[in-house]
Amino acid sequence: MRIINESLCDSNISVIIGKDALAELEELKDKKVALFYSQKIDPSKVKSHLKNFIEVPIIDGEEAKDIHYALKLAKILFENGFDRGDYVIALGGGTVTDVVGFVASIYMRGINLINIPTTLLGMVDASIGGKTGVNFENVKNVLGTFYQPSMIISDLLFLDTLPFEEIKKGLAEVIKYGLVLDKELYDFLAMNKEKIFSKDEEALEEIIYKSTLDKLSVVKADERETKGIRIVLNFGHTIGHAIEAGSNFSVPHGYAISVGMVCEAKMAEEVGYAEEGVVEDVTWILSQYELPLTVDALNAKIDLEKAMSAITKDKKVRGGIVMMPFPTRIGDWKKVDVPIETLKGFAEQCLR
Repeated sequence: MRIINESLCDSNISVIIGKDALAELEELKDKKVALFYSQKIDPSKVKSHLKNFIEVPIIDGEEAKDIHYALKLAKILFENGFDRGDYVIALGGGTVTDVVGFVASIYMRGINLINIPTTLLGMVDASIGGKTGVNFENVKNVLGTFYQPSMIISDLLFLDTLPFEEIKKGLAEVIKYGLVLDKELYDFLAMNKEKIFSKDEEALEEIIYKSTLDKLSVVKADERETKGIRIVLNFGHTIGHAIEAGSNFSVPHGYAISVGMVCEAKMAEEVGYAEEGVVEDVTWILSQYELPLTVDALNAKIDLEKAMSAITKDKKVRGGIVMMPFPTRIGDWKKVDVPIETLKGFAEQCLR
């Protein structure tokens, strides 16, 4: 079991990682709780640790990330008399923590939030950092808030039954941390593929722990993306989000980000920021974990017009310039201001 306690601005966050981490919920036995969970999962393991609660099964996937659906969830809290001293639990993958976190942040200007991610992607990325969001006009997460959970519980028991494909999708984000922030993590990934693919508990706990520390360190330095530091977490995401939008969100996030990292690493090399060999290191580690390297490998039709529109509307665009994190060597990066037209030119080559 690993426990991380961190202070972010006015928030104190506890992250519990390991088997049977759900036992930490015992402290909520005397609290009023709304348990929001994906309809695709069995909430019984969480419910067994709660006493005074309502349960709200919700839809999953991009369909759930709609402002009108989020307001329906807020109405449930209102109709059940929840106040700011009560608790909301988001149980599920990244979509669930995104939309429920958004609801928690706007309800009475903030109600206590606990994230319990049930996917590897959620454990290493979506549940951490306080970003919440819903989609609008086919643009991903254009409506959202910064709102920190008081607790994140990453219980490895949820990974026991997680399909192999879902493990791979989450590994794309783990690899991202290794490529731009954490060479030690990159090296661990390089040497422990078989353990990770076989769901060895120690190996999984290690990559979740390292990924969590990496993300929290960045968020602590730049919680609200005002200092140009937090953009490092967007490596692969500028083009990755364009791929998602261009496919009408039929391409899974992890796979889109994998291709996005390859494209953006090539861009960094071509404009002279990446050291020789970085692109090879990026493609090698992704291929080791059987992640896609090209658009063709995604087996999806990408609408180039929609993809380019998503790039133009990216939240990082300022005055025709996009701030992008370019890998310079494994474990290091540099912030670069890229003209939007230059980015679109690179992206178009990559997406054709």
